[in-house]
Amino acid sequence: MADGFIKRELIENRDYQTSIFESAKDRNTLVVLPTGLGKTIISILVVDYRLSKYPNSKALVLAPTKPLIEQHYRTFSRLTRFSLGIVSGEIHPDKRKEEYNAHQVIFATPQTVENDIASSNIDLSDFSVLVVDEAHHSIGNYSYVNVAKAFYSRSRFPDLLALTASPASDMQKIRSICSNLGISNIEIRSESDEDVSKYIKSKLIEEIRVTLPPEMFDLLAKVKALINQNLDSLREAGIMKDVAASKINRKLILQLQGEFRRKMASGERKIYVIRGVIITSKLLKLYHAYDLLAIESLEAFRNFMQKIINGKAKSDREIAKSEEVKHILEAADSSLEKGVETPKLSEVVRILKEKMSSGSRCIIFTQYRDTVDIIFKHLKNIEGISPVKFIGQRSGGLSQKEQVSIIRDFEAGVYNTLIATSIAEEGISIKDVDVAIFYEAVPSAIRAIQRRGRVGRFNAGTVYILIAAGTNDEGYYWVSKRRERSMRKLVDKFKEDKNMIMNDGTLNPFT
Repeated sequence: MADGFIKRELIENRDYQTSIFESAKDRNTLVVLPTGLGKTIISILVVDYRLSKYPNSKALVLAPTKPLIEQHYRTFSRLTRFSLGIVSGEIHPDKRKEEYNAHQVIFATPQTVENDIASSNIDLSDFSVLVVDEAHHSIGNYSYVNVAKAFYSRSRFPDLLALTASPASDMQKIRSICSNLGISNIEIRSESDEDVSKYIKSKLIEEIRVTLPPEMFDLLAKVKALINQNLDSLREAGIMKDVAASKINRKLILQLQGEFRRKMASGERKIYVIRGVIITSKLLKLYHAYDLLAIESLEAFRNFMQKIINGKAKSDREIAKSEEVKHILEAADSSLEKGVETPKLSEVVRILKEKMSSGSRCIIFTQYRDTVDIIFKHLKNIEGISPVKFIGQRSGGLSQKEQVSIIRDFEAGVYNTLIATSIAEEGISIKDVDVAIFYEAVPSAIRAIQRRGRVGRFNAGTVYILIAAGTNDEGYYWVSKRRERSMRKLVDKFKEDKNMIMNDGTLNPFT
């Protein structure tokens, strides 16, 4: 094993990492390895080998977010002697070009590199290895796919290393990932493997079911009645007359809306098409309001309904003029004034008071920014809890620089509770985080695995999953469990027979 640029004395020798490296060093490889087991170390070994084998060549390390790029950069800085550079969309294109030219290993987000390829700002001919972290994103039009194709077509000696803890829950997506990245080799390890299991930190997973107060269930019934009224309006417009009510759900309404929008875009302006767009839009907003009330909080529901009342869209105005909606808002305001709220918020406070007394650090995951704000408001004045909000960049969110600064402050102990949206789910490794709270269940197996992976990376940890009984929360939880079981079965099949998709033409590098 080459180690010309590696500070070997700082890296623990693990047999599974060495074995994966030997398999991946000269083949385009997808590595599936549980969270916290050192995928970055494997990338360091491969980068070191490739840059030693091809002197004066470069390496490109990609990850979906700036905080994750910064993390990889810090790990490489600590463990290697490479000349390192970071590029992102916040850096001027001319400066990015200088970084590409000046350093051996470049860390970047895929969208930035995709743009620089299109503008000829980066010359891929001298790059001998491309590392793709969180490789499960490599489907559809995601930037990883286009960067990989350009890398294979332009590099003089291409080798690709793809890394993920959670590939996909169905075979077709795995085939797509492998095809899109030109994978010719797969290396898989699971927590049960003998050479891996001794490095796994224990995680206690506790499901906490809460019961919503009667006032919130009454409001849910009223919102459901509004949904049914609008479904009746669709039928009166001649739409879905023959579809059983039990078959109609948010996914079907979203598909129907897409069909109507396509018809309007093509110039079809019949009354039923226009009404179809408006009613489906109303339904999707009401479905969202229902879930906010059931799964998030009464305050989040009230805030969203107020946005509809103040909205300018035709669907907003139609919802707002409904007498039922006025009564719903009055009931929501009255309940909030009386202190009625989801028990999830009090559970978060209870858990944190109990855990923070022993010096723990916690990440709270939630779907929505509004919920981040609401949780923060409930925690900010509680002694012993130092919360901070961690959200994405869009629509007035945190800049990439602010995100990186918050992670560093959290690691330094300035804060002990990180309240985060999905931006914190992937890859971020924070030492000593031993508590995670899932404020709601998520139907995605990948997201559930990624969330759990943020806790107990260095020490044993506890994961709390809050579930509102009798709501869609329950359904989302079981969907995630089912998909995760499917993913694990696929991983086990790959482990038993790595040739299971090699022989069907899926695993072939780009030519």
